[in-house]
Amino acid sequence: MVEFFKRSIFLAVARKELMLLVRDRRALLLLLAMPALFIAVLGALLGEGFGTRADDRVRVSIVDLDQGTGLLGKSFAKLVRDDLLETTGIRVEIIPDIETARDLVARHERAAVMVLGKDFSDRLKACSFLPDGINPFHRDGVHLDRVGVEVLRDPRQIATASLVEQVGQVSLLRVVLPYMIGKAFERLSDPDFIEILARNVVLPVPPVFRPVFKGGKVNLSELLHLGSGGDPVLERSYRARAGEGVQGAITEQFARYDLLGKTWAALTRSKGSGTVSEVNYLDTAGKGWLNRGAARYQILVPAQSVLFAFLIVLLVGSILVTERTHGTLTRLRLSPLGPAGLVWGKFLPVVLVSLVQNALLFATGWAVFGMRFGPESWSPGARLAVLIPLLLSVSVAASGLALLVAAIARGEMQVALLGALPALVAAVLGGCILPRELFPESTRWLALFTPHGWALNAYLELLDPDPANIPNLRQVALSCLVLWSVGLAALTGSWALLNREWRR
Repeated sequence: MVEFFKRSIFLAVARKELMLLVRDRRALLLLLAMPALFIAVLGALLGEGFGTRADDRVRVSIVDLDQGTGLLGKSFAKLVRDDLLETTGIRVEIIPDIETARDLVARHERAAVMVLGKDFSDRLKACSFLPDGINPFHRDGVHLDRVGVEVLRDPRQIATASLVEQVGQVSLLRVVLPYMIGKAFERLSDPDFIEILARNVVLPVPPVFRPVFKGGKVNLSELLHLGSGGDPVLERSYRARAGEGVQGAITEQFARYDLLGKTWAALTRSKGSGTVSEVNYLDTAGKGWLNRGAARYQILVPAQSVLFAFLIVLLVGSILVTERTHGTLTRLRLSPLGPAGLVWGKFLPVVLVSLVQNALLFATGWAVFGMRFGPESWSPGARLAVLIPLLLSVSVAASGLALLVAAIARGEMQVALLGALPALVAAVLGGCILPRELFPESTRWLALFTPHGWALNAYLELLDPDPANIPNLRQVALSCLVLWSVGLAALTGSWALLNREWRR
């Protein structure tokens, strides 16, 4: 009978606490609506780079429309891309089409985009030092329009656009110039070139042969004809050998270079030091004025959820302070409930409200903001099976700390100073307000001294922006263990404080 009476009092206390939490409309607005409002505002205002450290490398965005064939079984556009990848300090991004590129530049998300046209390879093959070929060069580099290249520029980012264009110019030079040199060197053995050479190389005739050659001089063409005895096949062979001799002499003179290489690496006998791979453009900006589906919501929703989960201390603290002021706590001391029953009677409703708050925020993140849960390879049931224990762990930690602060505080001001202020400081250190990726690496370890940091670590494992990423479930389990330890330790401290107050 006594146990039943105690159980009834415990349930009554729990029901009373839940009613107080639910009836406080302002508190409910703080707990439920404000986080969603924060997420909506930040999601609309923040850019695509939110939560990522700025890269020191130059991003060169390219649209490859080239349909021709150049060298080594590749198009010349592919050779330009390969050259960029071998350049240190460069990030190469491939944009799928020119419409996407124009849209990115118009939205000021790219300073410049290089568009390699459909006939890029054909135009480069036509480049030559000869009069009938395309001369692609001018004082500052390559005539882009002559080789089928267009650069889309953002007029608001002139300096960055110019830098991207100059990087592209250097790569174009390293592709076009060796190819033209190689083509020119091949012409040294061409019959037309040998004919020109033979006509223009004039040699003096020894005195004994001057009666045969009028003027005392003879050109190389006449000597080759004479040496072949008038045999056209043999004369062509002699001319080819003359071309090979010219090539061999020049090759020996410039032995440090492969003049027939046609690529920069072959010409200079060197290899670039860059080891970066290409990155295909991925639209992470989202759709609509809320940017629904943007990758930033994978960070914003868990961060704001953790931030506001631990602010429940304001609500719990104010309720306990009110009970002390109105004498409700004194009347409870006359019941057989006991300090443990009082602690659990106040703790469980707070856990329930906190769990509902977190669940509603994540449901809103999925339905309104297009947030994705877990990797695509997981079933919905598997995702919820991992997410729900984490939501409960965060609620236990937040509720335990809230009850501890409420047990310590003796007034509304103390609730704010002992609860809200430390919660905000911990939120900053934990990465809820500013992503930890933006912190110096030497200070990121401080997040592990806050429950916010452990909670966010687990959330970010499950909500990675990459849909193919498989989360580290050991990290999630460790975070849940730490959060439960924090919650139960705080609950034990609350019981000790209320037990001392109960027995006065």
